[in-house]
Amino acid sequence: MTPAQRAAEIRAQDRDASLDSLAYLLEVAEGSSGQARVAAQFLAGLYNGDDFPFSLTDFRRLDDDLLEHCMQVLRLDSQHATEVHRYFPDGDTRWQAMIRRWGLADEPAHTPLPHDDLVHSCQYDNKLDAPGYRDVTLFVKVAVGADDVRTVGLALSAADSERLAADLVSVHRLAWTRGKPLDADDNEPRPAWL
Repeated sequence: MTPAQRAAEIRAQDRDASLDSLAYLLEVAEGSSGQARVAAQFLAGLYNGDDFPFSLTDFRRLDDDLLEHCMQVLRLDSQHATEVHRYFPDGDTRWQAMIRRWGLADEPAHTPLPHDDLVHSCQYDNKLDAPGYRDVTLFVKVAVGADDVRTVGLALSAADSERLAADLVSVHRLAWTRGKPLDADDNEPRPAWL
């Protein structure tokens, strides 16, 4: 077997594995597991990235095996052989049903926060991290208007996380060194983490 023939054989095996991964991800997206919605968002993004943008940080919400299936499908899609839904009979119908089921078409398009140079009131919501990694995404609810509260994800590197943690501790430590902070409740004790 020549090197060119061997390369063609490897590409064919890789394509077969990618198609298996695509079929598996569609099965997950049409199911009801805890990660089905993320799989649906990923497949919808491949179907039409302008209408259904997929945030790469959402990969952190997937188990290792599903992430590998997504990577395999990305390799398939990067070859531009055909659109992902066209690998299936009635693929367009299945994708549209999946998009409707998960309400992906109802999600508002991304719009930037107004007045980027202003300070907005916000409330910490939750975090997203991947075990073993120091990078973290913090989610905050930002009030951009009287009746307009949006959730925004702030992806922080390990270095930025360290600086943020140090700055927050420094602010709180300084506030408590002068006695009780001005915004503390009457019976609020000094935090143990200071």
